[in-house]
Formats: sequence, C-alpha cells, structure tokens
Amino acid sequence: MFKRLTSPWWRASIAAELRVIPRAFRSSTPWILRTGLKQVQSLLDVAKMNAEAAPHDLAFEMDDEHLTWSELYATTSRVAHVLAATGVKPGDVVALFAENSPFYIASVLGASRVGATTALINTNLRGRTLSHAVSVSKAKVALVSHTLEPALRECEELCQALDRILSFDDNPYAGLLAQTPTTPYPPAPVQSDEDFIYIYTSGTTGLPKPCRVSHARAVLAGVGFGPLMFQFEPGDKLYCVLPLYHANGLLLGVSSTMVCRVPMAIRPSFSASAFWDDVHRYQATALLYIGELCRYLVNSPPHPRENPNPIRVAVGNGLRPDIWPRFKARFGIDTVREFYGATEAPGFIANISGREGSVGRVPLGGAGWLRLVQYDVDRDEHIRDPRGFCIQCGPEEVGELLIRVAKRSNGALSYRGYTDEAATQKKLLTNVFRKGDQYFRSGDLLRRDEDGFFYFVDRIGDTFRWKGENVSTAEVADVITHGDGIDEATVVGVPIPNMEGQAGLAAVVPDGKFDPDRFWRAVADLPAYAQPRFVRVMEGLATTGTFKIQKNDLRKDGVDPAKISDPLYVRTNAGYEMLTQERWTDIKEGRLKL
Repeated sequence: MFKRLTSPWWRASIAAELRVIPRAFRSSTPWILRTGLKQVQSLLDVAKMNAEAAPHDLAFEMDDEHLTWSELYATTSRVAHVLAATGVKPGDVVALFAENSPFYIASVLGASRVGATTALINTNLRGRTLSHAVSVSKAKVALVSHTLEPALRECEELCQALDRILSFDDNPYAGLLAQTPTTPYPPAPVQSDEDFIYIYTSGTTGLPKPCRVSHARAVLAGVGFGPLMFQFEPGDKLYCVLPLYHANGLLLGVSSTMVCRVPMAIRPSFSASAFWDDVHRYQATALLYIGELCRYLVNSPPHPRENPNPIRVAVGNGLRPDIWPRFKARFGIDTVREFYGATEAPGFIANISGREGSVGRVPLGGAGWLRLVQYDVDRDEHIRDPRGFCIQCGPEEVGELLIRVAKRSNGALSYRGYTDEAATQKKLLTNVFRKGDQYFRSGDLLRRDEDGFFYFVDRIGDTFRWKGENVSTAEVADVITHGDGIDEATVVGVPIPNMEGQAGLAAVVPDGKFDPDRFWRAVADLPAYAQPRFVRVMEGLATTGTFKIQKNDLRKDGVDPAKISDPLYVRTNAGYEMLTQERWTDIKEGRLKL
C-alpha cells in the first residue's frame, strides 16, 4: 500500500476515477435506473425519445446521406413495414449484409421495431463462410446491399433456403422504401433481456459464431461509453470508420451517440488519405479507433490538414504502447482512452486515466470479478493447486483473464453466449476458486502491475489478431482442408518485425506436390485478412500423445527462411510465391507489403 501511495500514476488514476463519479451519477445513473425499471427497453426506445426531444437535430450522416432524429425514427417504421410484408414477425431473425451507412442503423432498428433480431453479417465473407454465417443465424429473410448481392447469390444452397432476399441500392429511401405506408408501424413489445442483434465472433474454434446481444446490453454499452469514456457534450460529433457489423462500431459508436444525443459521421471503410479531410469536413470532435487504424495514421505521410484538427478524444482498443505516444504527439490528441472487452464477455476494463500502454485499471484489482490465473501455454491448460483450484497471478505475472459469471442476469454484464449452446458452455470454466463457481474464459493473456493497471499480452492458442480482426485458426484450417490438394493443415499466428498483430502461417501437408496457385484459389473464400500470409510445406505435423498438433513449435520457428529448411511461401498481390531470404528482407524493411 505504501508503494502505491507513493506512485504518481496510482494517485493520478485514483484522481481521474474520482472525477468521473459526479459525471456517472449525473449522466449514467438515470439511464441505468430507466433501464432497470423497464422505462427504456431498447435502442428503438432511445431513438423515439430523441425524435421527440430534438426532431430536427442531426443523428447520422455519411457524404450526402443525412438522417435527423425524427427521420431516423420514421425510417425505422418504413423498414418495419417492408420486413413485415415479407412475413417477418416477432422472434424471427433478419440477416443484414451491407456496408456502413445511416440506412444500416435504421435497418437494425427497423428490424427491432418488428420484434426481430438482426444478424450482422461481416461484409468480407464469401462462399462457404458467408453461407455458414447466414445459415447458423436461422434467418429466413436477408437484407442486402446491391453491391454485395452477387456474393450472396453465389451461395446457391443458401439462397434456396432463404424465404426472401431484399436488395437495396444507393438510395434505399426512393427504392426499397418507396411504396411503404405512411402510417407508423406499431413497435412490437420487446423485453430488455431479449436478443437485439447477433454479432459474429471468431472465438477459438470453428466457423463464425453468432454472439447474442440483448437490448439491455446495447443500451447500457452506450450509457457507459458515451458519458464516461467519450464524455460527450453538446457540440460534439463522433467520426466512425469501423464496420457497423462489429461491436465497436454499433455498440460503442452508435449506442453512445444515441444515448448522449450527439451526431455521428460514418465512412464505409477506413482511408488514411481521406481521414483528415473527413474530420474537418464533418467537424468531428471524437474518434472511435482500433489500434491498427492509429498505426496506419502514424505511419502515413504528413497530411496538410492533420494538425491542427478538431479531435479532442479518441476511444478504442488495441493501441500499441509504442504507437500511443506518437499518435498523441503527432496529431495533438491529448485524451486517449483504451479499453479491454469482448462482445460476449460479462465484463470489461477501461482506462480512464490515460496511462499509456494499459487497457485500464479495476478498483481493488478486480475484487473477484476479474481474475488473472496462471496458465501453462506449452501444455495449453490452467495451472491448479493441490485442491484442484486455479492459482491467481501476482503482480507482473502473465495469466489468462477470467471474468466471473453472475448466477443471476445483471443486464449489460450478463453472459448470454452464442446461439449454439455447446459453444456457450465451452467458454465457461467451473470450480475455479471454489466448488460451483463459474468464470468466463477470455482466451487472452494479460498482466497486472502493482498499481492495478492491466496490460494485454497475447491471445491464447487458436486465435490471432491481424489487420484489426480476430482470426480463428480453426476456421482457416477448415477451409484449407475442405478441398483437394491438402491432406493436413494447421494455422498459427506469428509476429512479423515492425508490424501490428500476428500474421497467419499455414503449415500444410500436401497430397503430392504443393501447388501454390491451387492453394490461392482454395483460400479465396476467406476474408482477405484471414488468408494466410505465409505457407510452410511439411511432410507431417507433429502431434502430442493426445493427437493435438504441436503449434507452439511452429510459432517459435516463425517464418525466417534462414532458420527453416521446409519450403516457405509468402502471399503477394499476385499469389503465393517462394519466400527467399531476399523477400524476407523486403518484408522486414517494408518493401513487400503483407
């Protein structure tokens, strides 16, 4: 305790957290009470409140598409009419496969108005993975943009299984919604603990899984992040380039702006060259980021409008410690607030005080709610004491983050899991510190310093992060071995010098001679970020006594051709080519982009 009292960072963090208390009491507590008393059940309720309180104020915009709060709420009615006309009813699922836009948000809320759940489909998916994502949601109606409709139509079996595919063009208000009734569609009654959306997460095994997000969680995500992390005030505007099919874009971006009734400017996708022009054009004061976005900006050539700029606060996750100070200094953004969380996790960590490199601090070290426990990476298991219980990590000791699962549902911090019950149970760990307790497995290794700050270290086992996306190694390996030409395959993430995250390495045992062109075609159905950047051709994969593939040796070996005798290939824009020592040097020095 004495060491903590003498630590300036610990004292600063306490002061910062104390300063948040009045704001939380003033801004967040009323929302929590309204939600708890069932006065606000959903984000659609929030949209209605905003339409009544400030009908002509801007809600969402992107280029020439603008929606005021009253227009947003009216559009949800028109979307509801269209969906109901196709037979969508309360309890159904609608698959939404579309790019970012204000209409995207209206579509999600419009499905909620019918009483349906929206499955948010990743726009990068193609072929088998796209078909799986829609099928596993059990959606019978798909709402798809005209630019993505061809990809959906290529999945013939999926299209035959769907009752209806609704396509819309660049002006859905005059197209898809043109003939909708003018009478408001009566909102279907929903309960706060019912499913609002499905957000897909790679998890640790298999193809994408729909993660269930309740109406309460969506509202309370905005209640927590809008007033406390962004600390929105009148005159603020959020700039979001993150995909709305992800939790960050929809739950933290859209929900936060709706709860605080501030506008949000959207872009279909991130562009480093257009970023600062957009910030000035929209006069954005807040930024929602992932770490890869910040790295791109820092590594981009100077832009004439990057400084000064109106951004006062940036909130997000995955910002590398070495990029953090450069990002703040170069662009003059004093306030950066990092957080740690997962879509399905029953808890999160937030960095209110801005300690660089940390995902945040939890009072009292987590107080039993969040625990770091010892984990043997080589044996891929938790270390337990003689009584069979997990061992809590000490300061600076790396372990897996576990989050306690409450026996009773507690709204935003409840664990709802996935649509697949087996997948839901797989994320739970029982008898952790005492008989009968349950904890959610984050799948992440973190450490905590003596001041109580948490730091992300790495993913466990079967996932890695590349280009701001979590990649399931099992999903990639499943696609590789699905066709002909490869007898066995496993995938790991390997660090690459001077690059964010880990690049995918596929270790393969071919059926005969390895054909790089055939392999290129085989992985084409995967999203671009999930396609392996490297391939190691082997005669066989080493396994443990229980037939688990020994991935740790592959990770340790990496992809340096000077250290590996097996043939290595690297993914380029033209396909997979031999990874020579010269090409490896090009990668390390940035001449060959991955």
